Amino acid sequence: MLTSLLLRAGRPVSLTKLVEDVWGDEAPPSAVGSVRTYIYRLRQALGEHGESSVNLVDGGYLLRVQRDAVDLNRFKEKAARAREARGCGDLVTAASLLTEGLEMWKGVALAGVPGPFADQQRGVLGELRLACAEEQLACEVERGRYAEAAAELSALLVEHPLRERVCGLLMTALYGAGRQSEALTVYHTTSHLLRQRLGVSPSKELQHVHERILTGRFELPQHTERPKSTPRTPAPRAPAQLPAALPSLVGREREQEQVERLVADAEAASSVAICTIGGLAGVGKTAFATSVAHRLADRFPDGQLFADLQGAGPEAEPRDPGLVLEDFLRSLGVRPGEVPETAQARELMFRGLLANRRVLVVLDNASSTEQVKHLLPGGPGSMALITSRMQLHALVAAYQALPLTLLPLSQADARSLLARRLGATRTAAEPEAVDRIIQLAGQLPLALANIAARAAYRPQLRLHTLADEYEAPEHRTLDAFTSEEDQTLDVRASLTRSYRLLDTETAALFRDLSACPFPLFAASQVADLAGRPEKRVRTVLSRLIRAHLVSEVGPGRYSWNRLVAAYAAEQAREGLLDQGELAGW
Repeated sequence: MLTSLLLRAGRPVSLTKLVEDVWGDEAPPSAVGSVRTYIYRLRQALGEHGESSVNLVDGGYLLRVQRDAVDLNRFKEKAARAREARGCGDLVTAASLLTEGLEMWKGVALAGVPGPFADQQRGVLGELRLACAEEQLACEVERGRYAEAAAELSALLVEHPLRERVCGLLMTALYGAGRQSEALTVYHTTSHLLRQRLGVSPSKELQHVHERILTGRFELPQHTERPKSTPRTPAPRAPAQLPAALPSLVGREREQEQVERLVADAEAASSVAICTIGGLAGVGKTAFATSVAHRLADRFPDGQLFADLQGAGPEAEPRDPGLVLEDFLRSLGVRPGEVPETAQARELMFRGLLANRRVLVVLDNASSTEQVKHLLPGGPGSMALITSRMQLHALVAAYQALPLTLLPLSQADARSLLARRLGATRTAAEPEAVDRIIQLAGQLPLALANIAARAAYRPQLRLHTLADEYEAPEHRTLDAFTSEEDQTLDVRASLTRSYRLLDTETAALFRDLSACPFPLFAASQVADLAGRPEKRVRTVLSRLIRAHLVSEVGPGRYSWNRLVAAYAAEQAREGLLDQGELAGW
């Protein structure tokens, strides 16, 4: 359990997750009680040191520990500094830092620690150690220390006989040491093992090395040590561009666990993690993405990039990916005069700078997959979090992105939100009024935040009186949820930005929906009201689903949020006013 908390230091771990980490599918009936006992013992043990503590936060257990107190963090810091030094051409410093990092390892990580989580992390950490060893020996080969590197690479290849990069480095070192025949023997041995055990041929890169050595045309790395002041390529900074996160995010525990699982799986598979976050306007996509990004920031020590793509913003057009790439490159240390002219060249430089680095890229308010795909990190170990009002099907299909859809808050989570904003004493005194306010706000975080802000400025006002005000005939429109100070906090303005993304036919059907029963309706009812074939109506409704304005709850059956329904009614009234047909509507 300490392993689970340490490797997620700075992030709350739910009781359910701790049970899963320790026992997996074989948890005994007493598992929950055992975890609580372990927490008690752990608090006692940590209390003796005074630098760490375990606290209950947001329904989970949070281990507070100084970053440098965890050896894994110190190792990752050395590896990051080594990558930066190598990027500047300083191979001596890079090799020295990697050697220091490797010397921190004392056998297999988490040796003897039971449980499925420890099993998984042993593999992840073992891969991390091996990648670092490869990088350190690559530096030695590039420095021309062929004999020394060959000895270590030979031992490493015995441990990992199918590791093609180790094989290629060993062949290079042997050739550089004047041992051409041994280099060719290493290739044939590895090639035979790959075919025998995996049924595959060596990679093209390894075949190329073999061919060049065989024909005597192999060019050894020519490296001249360069001072740090004259880097070969821009030395990447570690940008920290995340917006301020909410003090605490209410609910969304299941979605947070899904994102964390995605990151862990990507680390294990040495791949890029991509997650799309969709949902209705005002449901809290940006707040969720920002909160999750802050929780994950420590796992991406090479930086966090953030961009508002303005896919549904007040501006007329979404941002050009080429301009976003220019901003990213500048943030990574590229001087203005060195930023390439074309978007394609910028994309190639961006991917090159992020190769072999762990960077988190948050792309907020995306309009389409076409806009996003040019901004994705390419190297393993990085992650992209993307929010959008539209379902990004192509991104999920082509890039295996994890699609998350945020729903309005549950009644319990909405109560928690109001309690945090207004104080638990005030909300507990009037639970019925709180429930009325939640329903009036459609359980949308944005609408609830608007109400809570107004109530916070009127501390003497009873919540029943506030609910009565919102239920009054003159306040039954979206006027109650407007914000003159900031349009991003205005529910009507937020829904308008989604509405403007609809084509003419879909917008017309959306207005027609205002005459349907609330909150559930059937495609056949819409077809009758609109006077259109049901098959066509289903097609258009699928576009509203993609825009998160309507949800499908069963075959041919749909639902929508009360505030969305109110907005549709407003648009229908405006349309009839334009046509002079309001009387009798």
